[in-house]
Amino acid sequence: MEHRLLQSYVAVAEELHFGRAAKRLNISQPPLTKQIQQLERELGVALFERTKRKVELTAAGSVLLEEARRLLRQTENAAELVRKTERGEGDGTSGGRLHRCGDL
Repeated sequence: MEHRLLQSYVAVAEELHFGRAAKRLNISQPPLTKQIQQLERELGVALFERTKRKVELTAAGSVLLEEARRLLRQTENAAELVRKTERGEGDGTSGGRLHRCGDL
């Protein structure tokens, strides 16, 4: 799953409206709809119940919302840790040592 698709999914799931989610993401609605369809195809499940009047999460969609939020938070935390480490502000988890893949 691509990071971009998860961000788009979370926006639609939180807004429960494709138009508002597209505005929040600063994109138009058709590409957002295609991203959600791509994610649904990739996962092999429907994430939303869609009618002309409303959008609701399916059970699978609710599970993905929580997991996607967690993954996006972890990604941002990892990026921030890397930036802090580069600035010399790391928390010392690696003790400033370089590791080879086999050493971890």
